[in-house]
Amino acid sequence: MTEEREAIHRRAIERERENRWNAKGRACVTHPKYGSVVVPHSSNLAALMNAAEYWGCDWSEITDASVMVAKPGDGPAVKPKEFCNLVASDLR
Repeated sequence: MTEEREAIHRRAIERERENRWNAKGRACVTHPKYGSVVVPHSSNLAALMNAAEYWGCDWSEITDASVMVAKPGDGPAVKPKEFCNLVASDLR
């Protein structure tokens, strides 16, 4: 792969991660080993990937986790610091 293609690929991965962490929905992901966390949700897979990133593991290790709609009492969704103050125009 050329450097230009690698840079394009890297940026696409970064955009996907930004979109995943800035989804409007919220899900509570629960795993027997790691516990529970409320994360942004656009799909169950995206919620699993966010929870895995939060817990510091690979998402394929937690495919047995349950993903449920977050209730108001579950608390706010956690996010990495770099995504806490982004708005939609920052994602372009």
